[in-house]
Amino acid sequence: MIEKLTAFLASKMPDARELIVSEVRKHTEGFSLETFSFDATWKDGTGDQSARYVVRREPPAGLLEPYDVEPQFKVLDAIADTPVIFPRVLWYERDPSVLGKPFYVMEWVDGTVPIPALDPDGNPPFQDEEQRLSLGRDFAAILVDIHKVDWRAKGLDFLDVPRDARDAAERAVDFWYGYAERSRLAPMPMMTEAFCWLRRNLPSEGEVTLVHGDYRTGNFLQRDGRITAFLDWELVHLGDPMEDLGWSAARIWRGDSPYVGYLLDREDYYKWYTEAGGYEVSLERIRFYEILAGVKMAAIMLTGIKAWHDGRTKDMRMGFFDQQVAGMYATIALSIGLIEIP
Repeated sequence: MIEKLTAFLASKMPDARELIVSEVRKHTEGFSLETFSFDATWKDGTGDQSARYVVRREPPAGLLEPYDVEPQFKVLDAIADTPVIFPRVLWYERDPSVLGKPFYVMEWVDGTVPIPALDPDGNPPFQDEEQRLSLGRDFAAILVDIHKVDWRAKGLDFLDVPRDARDAAERAVDFWYGYAERSRLAPMPMMTEAFCWLRRNLPSEGEVTLVHGDYRTGNFLQRDGRITAFLDWELVHLGDPMEDLGWSAARIWRGDSPYVGYLLDREDYYKWYTEAGGYEVSLERIRFYEILAGVKMAAIMLTGIKAWHDGRTKDMRMGFFDQQVAGMYATIALSIGLIEIP
């Protein structure tokens, strides 16, 4: 890969001399795109230069098939001058002969990724109260920045544009229904029940904004108690801003914690989102998207199970979803009131 990355960078940086690529590392934290980081050094007219970059490449099989990294690259490139914080994207390559699959390159941002789960000793990811609240305020404010992007002015109408919030919700249900059906290996009565509930309870009003699609703890970098970048934009689209609020507040990301994503009390989250300039919070629409969150996660798991079953991936994490999807069905049943916690 070093030779191929060197040739690629040379084609993008024609003034670079003595270009050297080193320290190529594959990151295994994510489940969707393949991620690599590498160092580069070179000389130009101003002297010695160095940088660290990240490659995000389409995988041979995975949780969000079919893959296409170009739309997220175009979105991130278009919103580079907005307050939204994310790693700056640099180059997109469609030709699979370069690195085997289409990919894009972005800048490296320092920070660590907190995981929404207890550690082996049973400790939450944010044990320091000051850090938790600081990150929580950033979490709410950055979501506002995303939702306030003027997507029309930024030319993001290449994304599917819903007519209104009801149409956005219906499109979301149809999208994840397609994922579930393409991955069907056996009858799925819980999914059928959930999709019926969602279609009966489509929200009737609301705004259409830019939506991250996977806005949650586990998808941002933090350093010294502040969020330094938001990651994982594979599901970016136009839709109801309450979708991001519902997904991030869903039971699947809070575990045994009373807090949204181990970060915030739910009321504080909504309050700080609104105070930062966000849209009026609709608890009814958020509940709809919280229920969709369980369905969405189950559909993603089923996609991984199908890829494993078909032999298109050797990532054992995909196979393990077969043991976990029943728990997700229980979460869905709990969310729509079919069962209660004893």
